[in-house]
Amino acid sequence: MWKTIAAVGATAAIIGGASTAAFAGSGTPTPAPSASSVSPASDSSASTPTTAAVRHPKADRLRRAVHATWVTENKKTKVFTTHDAIGGQVIAVSATSLTVQAADTLTQTYVVTLGTKVHTRALKSAASISDVKPGDPVFVGGTGTTTLTAVRVADAKR
Repeated sequence: MWKTIAAVGATAAIIGGASTAAFAGSGTPTPAPSASSVSPASDSSASTPTTAAVRHPKADRLRRAVHATWVTENKKTKVFTTHDAIGGQVIAVSATSLTVQAADTLTQTYVVTLGTKVHTRALKSAASISDVKPGDPVFVGGTGTTTLTAVRVADAKR
């Protein structure tokens, strides 16, 4: 049940553009790591939780997610959609694709289309894929199974 709650929360956060949730699998979907598998010793903020983390401990765990994959169903059309999210560092970027490497070294490439929404922290507004540079920390939410399409890219570089 926790994985379902985490997946739904990550979906909402990615689409809202305010999450650090991230994405899975190079060809074969990889299950999202359990929040309980994160070692508090490896995260210095875990020993001194912020006020928001104390009030919303499950949301804090979602912010530390590295990558995720989940499936939703459109209740009217009964069509299933596979969603993917990843947080990491940009390895390569072009007008048509974006490659991101997560902290656990998973690398994922997304197709960038005219419908891809790009936001940067530096501009504090909508941007274009040309504003994203290799080395930038990003969060990408997208759809697809074998070919992933970026729906939203949030560049967190200041």
